[in-house]
Amino acid sequence: MPLPEPLHRFWISLDDLVADVRPTTWGAVVTDARFPDVWDTNYARVDVATEVSVATIEADLLPVLLRAGVRVEHVVSFHHEEHGELLAELSARGHRITWDLAMVFDGAHGAREEDIAVEELAPGDELWTAAAGSLRDSFGIEPATAVEQLLTLERTVLAPVGKRWFAVRDDGGRPVSLATLLVLAGTGYVDNVATDPAARGRGYAGAIVTRIAQETRDAGAAGPFRRLGRTVVGTSNTWNGITSAA
Repeated sequence: MPLPEPLHRFWISLDDLVADVRPTTWGAVVTDARFPDVWDTNYARVDVATEVSVATIEADLLPVLLRAGVRVEHVVSFHHEEHGELLAELSARGHRITWDLAMVFDGAHGAREEDIAVEELAPGDELWTAAAGSLRDSFGIEPATAVEQLLTLERTVLAPVGKRWFAVRDDGGRPVSLATLLVLAGTGYVDNVATDPAARGRGYAGAIVTRIAQETRDAGAAGPFRRLGRTVVGTSNTWNGITSAA
């Protein structure tokens, strides 16, 4: 099923925060030369619910990527059910294809979550150290330059527009479970959900998402949505591969 329109609007608003969004007949080319190793800030966003060819996308996309120093071709379809030929051609090239499930929190929570203390972390050394660890260890982000670029993106772009980090601490006071909330275009989005392996299975992530859901309702926003969660409401399709131009 296609993504809910509030989530699509959120993504368009998020793209507007990066340096260069170039509208096209099929969607937009999004780039930010400050973050060449971050796929989510350098990609083709296919918005139309009609078939579009790889050649049409690449005519707009590749020159911009190359000027920005980006070496990975990243394409996201918000109407994958209409893009069968696009999927087939990129698959034939050997591009890596992933499916992102869009979820919405349904308000339910486990009994243990009510007794777990969740706090909001202020921007600072503790937060960025914990965030860097989660990017490396929980999400397996590499190379190291991508981790540094993501942290710079968080500090300089997303934190100033209101992205918030929430955490659960262990008995020693160290943040061991994290998640974030960003509200744009009237929609809340949950991201960066990660828990240290030794702290998993205790309901920490669920407690944080429950807190974020309440914060989203308090803000009068739709959602919150996330890529993994409680109720499936739609899917998007993503392709990654090395750019075909030198």
